Amino acid sequence: MSAAAPAPLPLYREGLAFYEEVANELRRLVEAVNALALASGLSGDQLVEWAPGRSIGVIRKEYPSTEIRSDLEFEHWGPVIKVSIRGHQEEDLPFYPEDLEIPVGVDLDDNVVAIFGEGKSLTAHELACYLAQSLRRCFPGMVLPCKTCGNA
Repeated sequence: MSAAAPAPLPLYREGLAFYEEVANELRRLVEAVNALALASGLSGDQLVEWAPGRSIGVIRKEYPSTEIRSDLEFEHWGPVIKVSIRGHQEEDLPFYPEDLEIPVGVDLDDNVVAIFGEGKSLTAHELACYLAQSLRRCFPGMVLPCKTCGNA
């Protein structure tokens, strides 16, 4: 008797593609924030770093600091983007941490979306903009570039 093949994970390919799109959009936004920071006269050590790898990593080490870490995980019912946002105003003064679990699903128009809060759906670009807005505390005098917000 042969063993039955395990059932495929729901939305596996769609979740991978969506997460890759979020990562690409967020990387583009980080580059835009850095360009704006340099144009505003900030030095290179005050910029935001992109941590390469399978997970999303966005880090600004200079105070006020911010670290956005994200990974795609698969539950039995589908993909979930898990996000951790940490930071410090000063060395011994942390910001309130945020931990998010954002399911990925398909909306009524058959678009792959992040399901946020009370059923609000976000495109990959909108989710990247939402995550990038965590950097605003690092650059209080700058308007962060984001098409969703009308600033790009």
